[in-house]
Amino acid sequence: MEKVDIKTLHGHLFTCESCNKFHFEYNQFGIDFPSLNSIENFRDYLSRINPDDFERANKETRYKRKIHIPFPNTAIKMLLAAIEIKELKVLLSTFIEEYKIAEEENKAIKYLSKLSNNQLN
Repeated sequence: MEKVDIKTLHGHLFTCESCNKFHFEYNQFGIDFPSLNSIENFRDYLSRINPDDFERANKETRYKRKIHIPFPNTAIKMLLAAIEIKELKVLLSTFIEEYKIAEEENKAIKYLSKLSNNQLN
């Protein structure tokens, strides 16, 4: 697992070498993602959300934050304002990009190391 640690004003997403999970924290909410693919799926889901539609649909609710992200098979939902969903998308996208760059760099280092070892033998 590549070591990546990305922070925004309200969020934090980082890899954990001891448990090989991706730890996500946003305000007081936390999720442990088992794979990069699950983070990509979450980002893709959020990218399909139109904050304006949610804010219009939930305009009359008593909730301060009008964008509600439900979690399957639970009564839990993440409540966000439009600016927060934008920040969350940036956090997830930046992390995914940095992780993939780190993976490629690690592959290149391993390849060059293998070439070097072959040259010495």
